[in-house]
Amino acid sequence: MKHFKQYIIGTFLAVSAFSCSETELDQYPETKLTEGKFYTTEAQIIQAVNDVYRQLNRTYAASGLVDLYGELYSDNTYIEFSGGATTFEDDIKAFRIQPNNGLIQTAWNNAYNSIYICNNAIEQLEKTTVQFSNPALKERLKAEAVFVRSLIFFNMARVWGEIPLPLKVVTADESYTFLREKKETVYQQIITDLKSSKAALPVSYTGSDVGRLTKYAAAAVLAEVYLTIGDKTNAGTELKEIIDSKVYSLDANKDGKINSTDYAFNFQPGTKNSPESILELQFLAGQNAVNSNYQQTYTPYHWAFHLPGSTETFRGTGLNTPTKDLVNEFEAADSVRKNISVYPGYLNLETGTFVEYPFTQKFYDPNWRYPGQNFELIRYADVLLSYSEVTGDPACLNQVRERVGLPGFGKTGYPAKYSTLALAIEHERRTELSFEFHRFFDLVRTGRAVEVLKAKGFNITESKLHFPIPQSAIDVNPKLTQNTY
Repeated sequence: MKHFKQYIIGTFLAVSAFSCSETELDQYPETKLTEGKFYTTEAQIIQAVNDVYRQLNRTYAASGLVDLYGELYSDNTYIEFSGGATTFEDDIKAFRIQPNNGLIQTAWNNAYNSIYICNNAIEQLEKTTVQFSNPALKERLKAEAVFVRSLIFFNMARVWGEIPLPLKVVTADESYTFLREKKETVYQQIITDLKSSKAALPVSYTGSDVGRLTKYAAAAVLAEVYLTIGDKTNAGTELKEIIDSKVYSLDANKDGKINSTDYAFNFQPGTKNSPESILELQFLAGQNAVNSNYQQTYTPYHWAFHLPGSTETFRGTGLNTPTKDLVNEFEAADSVRKNISVYPGYLNLETGTFVEYPFTQKFYDPNWRYPGQNFELIRYADVLLSYSEVTGDPACLNQVRERVGLPGFGKTGYPAKYSTLALAIEHERRTELSFEFHRFFDLVRTGRAVEVLKAKGFNITESKLHFPIPQSAIDVNPKLTQNTY
């Protein structure tokens, strides 16, 4: 939907709005839809909250904030060739980010623009005089907007540390007063808001509402927040509630059996909101639809590339190419997860030679021009692995491994090099959740990022665990402080 007078607090540029007095010009002309005439019906307010969901798609887009930090910044990926006209991606990959990096600046601007949109929806719901057909709907819609705002703030706090925390719609002048808040303040606000959202959101939906935010999606994000700040007790409470609910299952295809076909089912083009999916971005296939951009971004940048089973060539952007180190992380018997996560390359149809250029098939969609495959932000497997982490009990970890036919931790045949449960969980999260934007977040959360990546030759130090604040934001508001980088 269209938004009005949007301010990008992130760069504190806040688009200048020229206005005239009411005596000079009618501010809300009858012939056009304006902010003054919008938000006057239940349908319009629902439309505004629906646009809040689009903000998740921006945050989790290919080359969006969570991808740049969670995947590109990690040891899962490298760049063989890229279609980019700048070195921004290469600089991130090489841990030599400068504050003028265009991708970092765009991610910051998009995040605060999204926060504005969320805040606007929340304020419109709080002040509306519209009589809703169902009184509970109003509170649910507000909870959805607060949830999305919290998740964006959470990702920003993990990426930049201390961040400005606007909790209302602000003007251009007001934006200068929002400086970086302590991480403790930010996280406490996120927790408070997620708790309130969780209380107002339903367990599930039916019909066209399937895919909207639920109580258990809020619980899953809360658990991740608690894990990030080292509160395993509260994280365990949220995770146990999800597990005990029996709403979700590793039986993704609902055939009554839990095996490797369920893992593969999650990443088939037509799979949407399976029993394993707790939080999922919704996309639609077809022209003029809300298409996903992951496959295009993460397939090889090569003139002869084509998808498996297709003779049509198309050139991907070439980002997030799987590293050999990731390939080697998969156990020999872990063929299903490996083949989906890391496809080895493709056949050059002109020369008949195989081109070794790996790419992930987690976003495979034969309709590559207008792909509509959904993206799973949080899967039940993630919850189970996190629960083993907080409890110190490998039972849930072993459920995830048993699904793909692998021996459990502590069982005969389990790889000896993952000698502790912590190492076993780290290994499992990397192989189970590769290219789902978790890897670097996981390493930072567990305090292992510098140790693991330095041992592999990456130029990383503790000071590089946060992205620098974009220089454009500091230029506009010099009171903003910079991270060490």
